[in-house]
Amino acid sequence: MSKLMKQYEELKKKDPEKIYIFKVGIFYNILNEDARLVSKEIGLKLTDLSPEIVKCGFPLSTLGKYTELLSEHNINFEVVPNLTPSNQNTSYDQIIKKIKSIDLNNTTCKEAFDILYNIQQKLNNMQ
Repeated sequence: MSKLMKQYEELKKKDPEKIYIFKVGIFYNILNEDARLVSKEIGLKLTDLSPEIVKCGFPLSTLGKYTELLSEHNINFEVVPNLTPSNQNTSYDQIIKKIKSIDLNNTTCKEAFDILYNIQQKLNNMQ
């Protein structure tokens, strides 16, 4: 979340009056003071991510619904594109392909552990 928070803070310095909506995976997230305002105005549930970070959000498929609600409440907003670089998407695709190719009927516990460990390391390196 640190890259997202850094981008959020940089954008808020440029235009503190604008609400920033970040595409993160299959959701759109709104952070901190923006999240508090949006929650109050249109009723999205707040979630504490840490003592310093609060968010609210909605699935990608409902973007139209929520941008319409924000507009109806005269909230100035901007949808920020996904932070994930395209080569990272390829890495995720490779990990998913690897998982799908596992023959669970012929995998030992040790092999399964090694596979999970390697996937975890790749995911940690991508963040």
